[in-house]
Amino acid sequence: MTAATYEDVAVAIGRPISDPTEQAQVGYWLNAVEIQIKARLGDLAELDQDALRYVEVEAVAAKMQNPNGYQSETIDDYTYRFGTETRRVTILDEWWRLLGPAGSSEAFSTRPGFEADSEPLWVGWVDYGRR
Repeated sequence: MTAATYEDVAVAIGRPISDPTEQAQVGYWLNAVEIQIKARLGDLAELDQDALRYVEVEAVAAKMQNPNGYQSETIDDYTYRFGTETRRVTILDEWWRLLGPAGSSEAFSTRPGFEADSEPLWVGWVDYGRR
């Protein structure tokens, strides 16, 4: 079961989703979002559930604006252009950041720290030299 429901998506898009076929489609897209998140971040129960619900709703609401994945559409004399991400349910980078742990990095990270040696290195050299 997904964190978000089709009712949550209906609130986001500002209209009811009453058709059972459309409810099933939204449910399918919500599952697709969760599969992507689980594949990247693991156990969904360990994530902030409010952030998870928000990301699911926003990704599906964006998909609903262009369900067929058109890259452009011309109405009268104006052409609307869509990115290639519209072909599938897509999670934007800014939404991934919401799901990740606070202060996490996108690529590489180092954890600064220092752990002192328990004894000086020269002690071993001195003892070795006496033998």
